[in-house]
Amino acid sequence: MCAMGWFKREWSSILTIGCIIVAAIIEAWQQALAGSPRVAEVLPSLNGSWHYVPLGLLIIAGVSWFIGHSRKPPQGQQLAASALQTGSLLPTTPVVDFNAADFFRLSHQSQWTADVENRIRIAANQNQPTDREGFYAKLIGIGLVAYHHEITWAYIFKSQILMLAELNRKAGIMPLTEARAFYDNAKITYPQVYSNYSFNEWLAFIKSQQLLIHHPSDMLEITVRGKDFLKYLTHWGRSADERRG
Repeated sequence: MCAMGWFKREWSSILTIGCIIVAAIIEAWQQALAGSPRVAEVLPSLNGSWHYVPLGLLIIAGVSWFIGHSRKPPQGQQLAASALQTGSLLPTTPVVDFNAADFFRLSHQSQWTADVENRIRIAANQNQPTDREGFYAKLIGIGLVAYHHEITWAYIFKSQILMLAELNRKAGIMPLTEARAFYDNAKITYPQVYSNYSFNEWLAFIKSQQLLIHHPSDMLEITVRGKDFLKYLTHWGRSADERRG
């Protein structure tokens, strides 16, 4: 009865964490295959509809989190949310409340799960045999960060990237009026795209991706995540010109 009560309270967290972990592993898997022929000899390729699996998992994670956290969160979660707003994925001193035993007991297990686990163990043993735990953490960490940035890249507009780059160039601080100039110029260039897309919506997207903070003084400040997003684009040779809007 106690376990059932815990599950009713924490089911959304279990589903959210599970979806994010699996999505991160798939993203890291795909990047590993693309960047290392040696890895491709061990791990099977993920083609076709596999490219859409991480997006589907993120949608499920988002919906489950929203449903499970629609009520006011406890103080510990409020502290975590505050840390996220500053651009960090985790607070300075992470507070991890994760019951692995219950998570594994309640999660879906299959032959495919066992096969993936086995292949990851083989990859860890081949690449980092003396620190396999470090390999697993790095694999998930790189995959999770890349996945977040890829989602942002999929939907961000050119004008938003240009504004973010200028914000970064100006030591990370910019008045709201200067940011609006990027929106106004894009609205002239792409009138159909911006016909029903207000400045507040334009800015809200950037804030929702935790790329900047809008202070009460109407000053904008780039976050750690915002700076990292720009570095991520540079790393993969991407530019604002590849996006419309």
